[in-house]
Amino acid sequence: MIDATIPFHLSATDLRTLKKAEALHLPDIAPSLRPEIVARAFGFNTATGFRERLLTAADHEHEIRLCFAAAADFVRSRGLTVPARSVYDILATTVMVKEASRDPEINDVGYGNRYLWPESRHISDELADVPVHMQGSVRSTIWRKRIDESRAKVTAIERRDGLLHALAYASRLEKIKTTQEKGSYVLKHRAEETPFRLFGDVVIGHNYVSNTDMIIAMLHLGFRMNGRHRMEERLNPRFNYSMKSVNSMKPYSERYKNAA
Repeated sequence: MIDATIPFHLSATDLRTLKKAEALHLPDIAPSLRPEIVARAFGFNTATGFRERLLTAADHEHEIRLCFAAAADFVRSRGLTVPARSVYDILATTVMVKEASRDPEINDVGYGNRYLWPESRHISDELADVPVHMQGSVRSTIWRKRIDESRAKVTAIERRDGLLHALAYASRLEKIKTTQEKGSYVLKHRAEETPFRLFGDVVIGHNYVSNTDMIIAMLHLGFRMNGRHRMEERLNPRFNYSMKSVNSMKPYSERYKNAA
């Protein structure tokens, strides 16, 4: 198992999403207490202090330094229990919405909305009674609907176990100047195979990691993505990570252990 520390960062624009994520992952905690617990887990004395810090420099990305001891004391004093994993879940949900909202080309299968374009064989029923000269318009309507549905999936306030796993994996990758040929789809499989232990003794075992999870994780951790240009975009984009850091995690991979 690999120890990992995920460098989360948030800005003032994430406060609304963070509040929704708190409600999702702390449903049994009073709404007034949720932000107080989370603020202390983020290393602040109060929710007001955390909010003011973000609002003081609204455009700035603030690194989140997790501090579960203060949060645990606050929770215990009120006869409550909130596991550290819940804080990570709140952050993962917030990060997904944050990064997906920044780039309209991110969807639930990867990167690039042109890959959602409907092929004739998949929409034969919809085109059956449509004159040839109007089929392009029908395709465009279906395409726009697919994009909207796909984008709704990645910007929804939902549990994001796969993204948290991808973030743990990406946090152990080293940045280099050049872009690797192996894209996000390869990395997502590597992440799935590798168990991690996060700060706070939170263990991440096997999770399904989607291609989009891996892309979001790499972007959040500051890796450079190759393919944002329309003519170069790829469903499985490439990033500037070190293969040496990928190989260093192989001995901890479940697949590697089983093969041995």
